[in-house]
Amino acid sequence: MTGEIILFSLAFLFDANAANLGLSALENIQDIILEGKFTGSLLLPLTIKEERAAPVREVILNPEEDITFNLFTRSNPKKGHQLTVGDLIGLEASTFREDRPLKVLVHGWTDKGTSQWMTTIRDNYLFQENCNVVLVNWFPTSIKEYSVAAKLTEQIGGYVGEFLHFLSTSVNISLANVHILGHSLGAHIAGFAGSNLSGTVGRITGMDPARPGFESPIFKDQNARLDPSDAVFVDVIHTCAGTLGFIRAIGHADFYPNGGTFRQPGCASIVSQYCSHGRSHQFMAESIVSSLAFLAVKCGSWAEYRAGKCENSTAVMGEKVSSQTRGLFFLETNSKSPYGKGDFNSIF
Repeated sequence: MTGEIILFSLAFLFDANAANLGLSALENIQDIILEGKFTGSLLLPLTIKEERAAPVREVILNPEEDITFNLFTRSNPKKGHQLTVGDLIGLEASTFREDRPLKVLVHGWTDKGTSQWMTTIRDNYLFQENCNVVLVNWFPTSIKEYSVAAKLTEQIGGYVGEFLHFLSTSVNISLANVHILGHSLGAHIAGFAGSNLSGTVGRITGMDPARPGFESPIFKDQNARLDPSDAVFVDVIHTCAGTLGFIRAIGHADFYPNGGTFRQPGCASIVSQYCSHGRSHQFMAESIVSSLAFLAVKCGSWAEYRAGKCENSTAVMGEKVSSQTRGLFFLETNSKSPYGKGDFNSIF
């Protein structure tokens, strides 16, 4: 057997109080942490190991069932309208409006399309602007072994790209007005979707793109991960670089809040990696609606940033970033919400 495949092994050990939580093995760990649903000691050891294994050959046999697209607009902000590739009648009967921007959110491993961070970003967008928001749910595959889920990101991304192509040819949406946001494995799915459309999507935001299997043990080629050619503008927020998230800059603009690594400020030591990994979408969610800006400084490294040896060039991390922004940027955040430290109105 050949090939190096990254395998994740998650062990969940709870104290006596954990039995009262009603947790299932498939419940998203970030939601558990964010909602404060544990009261005792919660041990979440993460083991990442490389093993010799046969190439993953599993395929998605029925993408229409395994991958769903749920549309939300100001007319239906809480109850999604499921759209299907090729179903023009269903699309025309929905609240989708082709003259409005489209935000597409893609979750990561063991996550689902109804997770708290997905609905928070959805709600923030609909509060801020009259747009279409589509939540992509690939939960039937995201709960598989990590190596399988990672391998299938290309196929899932291809189907997301097919969905966007269906919209562009059926109701003539402008792909320039499409913004795909993906967390962890979802960031690479976003990249594959954009690549499937020859990089014509207006913007992709990678929120702590998954590192295992893409940067480690081998740094994948551009066509096998998120990269700048996948959209007109690609911005990346790194919050758990070196473990769960990418270290390298893989966008047009890469932001490293608090150095980009765990432990992010405010993340408890016992759940530091998971909390830090999730900070990326928390920062993004806040940036959509908050007047407190994430003002970042262009710099060669975190050490140079801390030493004050940076260029006199700044950019805003998150929703309000300029599509002309290029380079590596560093910043500090607060340890709890509101995370942003700058007044956006005072910057521009």
